[in-house]
Amino acid sequence: MENVFIFYLVLTATIATVCGMKDNVMDDMAPDFDKRARDAAKTAVHHDYCVIGAGPGGLQMAYFLEQAGRDYVVLERNNVSGSYYLKYPRHRTLISINKRYTGRTNAEFNERHDWNSLVTNDKSLKFTDYTEELFPSADILVQYLNDYSNKFGLKIDFKTPVTYVSRYITDAKSNPPSYRFIVFTGGKTPIYTCNKVLASTGWSVEHDGGMNQPFIDSYSDMTLDLDHYRDKHVLILGKANSAFETANYLRSVAATVTVMSKRRAILAWQTHYVGDIRAINAEFIDLYQLKSLWVVAQRDLLSNDTELVLDDEGKAVVKGTKAIDDVVAFNKFDRVLRCTGFKWDDSIYGTRVNPGHAFSYTNKFPKIDDDYMTKTPGLYFMGTISHSLDFKKSAGGFIHGYRYTIRAIHRIMEQRYHGNQWPSTVVPLHHAEPYMLQRVSEMPGPYQMFSFLGEFFIIDKEAGTVRHFPEFPIKLIHKFEEITGYKLSPNESMIALNLEYGATFGGPGKDVLSAGVIDNPANAHRESLLHPVWYYYKTIPTEEDMRMRAKDEEESGLAVHLPTPDDVYIFQGNVLTEWQLNYPHLLQLRRFLDKISGSDLRARSTPNCYISSLTTSGSTVPYGCHDYTLGAGLSMISL
Repeated sequence: MENVFIFYLVLTATIATVCGMKDNVMDDMAPDFDKRARDAAKTAVHHDYCVIGAGPGGLQMAYFLEQAGRDYVVLERNNVSGSYYLKYPRHRTLISINKRYTGRTNAEFNERHDWNSLVTNDKSLKFTDYTEELFPSADILVQYLNDYSNKFGLKIDFKTPVTYVSRYITDAKSNPPSYRFIVFTGGKTPIYTCNKVLASTGWSVEHDGGMNQPFIDSYSDMTLDLDHYRDKHVLILGKANSAFETANYLRSVAATVTVMSKRRAILAWQTHYVGDIRAINAEFIDLYQLKSLWVVAQRDLLSNDTELVLDDEGKAVVKGTKAIDDVVAFNKFDRVLRCTGFKWDDSIYGTRVNPGHAFSYTNKFPKIDDDYMTKTPGLYFMGTISHSLDFKKSAGGFIHGYRYTIRAIHRIMEQRYHGNQWPSTVVPLHHAEPYMLQRVSEMPGPYQMFSFLGEFFIIDKEAGTVRHFPEFPIKLIHKFEEITGYKLSPNESMIALNLEYGATFGGPGKDVLSAGVIDNPANAHRESLLHPVWYYYKTIPTEEDMRMRAKDEEESGLAVHLPTPDDVYIFQGNVLTEWQLNYPHLLQLRRFLDKISGSDLRARSTPNCYISSLTTSGSTVPYGCHDYTLGAGLSMISL
């Protein structure tokens, strides 16, 4: 009877997914769910970590888990890694930059400009080695992702579509209750149990935007046969990258192409947001501006006074009580295509674990905290669907951003579940200045995840050291000790390095190409380009400090990334994002470090150190002479 029940659960869960039913087939709020789940779990395969999805995000996490020797499995619905890219983007050209040549040999600097490679310690497998194309074909990305999973021996169960996720109480007598996740699939292993679930399923469901009339073809289902559009009037609904990608594809054969939505066109070169309309897809805008037969129109087809219908000839027409704009001059369309984007699929999550949506105005993202975990302990979201934390602000929805946030998630989990401290490097205080400048000029994570991942430096004045914690989420600064596993002593203070754009960095109506670099370090706070900001805190900011930060941001309408510091230093911008010049960077950073450490960190010559060692006590010898006094020089003096 027990086996019959388990078979029923798996079969009905699979049917529900295939048929697109809204309601979850299992009711995890039923009184007997825990008992039934415990019975079903007896035949399950158990892993500490279950990763859902073998796209770039899932593979990146699997790599970290593999390197750490953790017990995990990746559940992938198709038979290859990165299967999303077998179909998307429909017109096969990626908009992620593949810059092979930088004129540099430093691997971290080059990683900044390679937007498709996943993070590894093995630099022999890089996407940039596959092609020189700046915007390569999606087919190459599929090849790279499968080479990646094979090279590192990632544990993936292919053809295993996840149909239902929930959690159950493992021991009815325990107090407080202990939970475990149960995952049902349509694969050869029907049931898994896991201590942690890491979901990286991307935007897997097309968003119809309320435009689902039968005469509209979706982005996913539209034919790519150009004869279907030849000398036809085409209406494209949507005004983001998929819409303009499609318009560019049709521009040579269609009689007219009209791109229409209720929103204005938002261009990436104005906002610095990689998800806005990219220049590679903006050729259509160029043709529209030069008065050809291409149209960009702003019209809300879901408003009370406007609708899209078929006329007696079977043509799609825009009708309404208000006059149609002149830009919709060809208001009879032979083809209508819907390119209104994708959203997160929450249908596989039971009521107990479904996190709900991050924003009230869109269902693109699950609701997660700043550590990427949901309200359900042990349930994390990664990759594109974790982009709610930096939506429209940074690059966390794209490979070149979330490969670093996933590394941060892994480091969080290593401390949280295994007691492993966040990796750090200790350097002498008098060597901190060149070390910090090298980091700010080469660090790839905070460069791509600007204003969300930062570099943290713990200064111990008594020991004369600086401990560096890389790629730490700045919104978790008040939980620094908990997240890293490192407890600051009373002698230690903190510098948080953040990369920021200025308040005038861009926006509607801004001439972003004419903005020059600030030429005086004293005016660096007015900088519009991406620039480093060094925040100094005598003690770690508190949760109340973070609440005040959020309040200041809301009241000012400006980005307030961190709580008010005890001191701050701002670098000028640099168009090549390298900050290693003598006066505006090296000297100014040293003076800042001198000030907060109460010491003189200038480099010293051997004769100066010799004289200092003879005329001062050991505790007052300048930091710049510590190497000398700890080496052969002091030994000779002692003789």
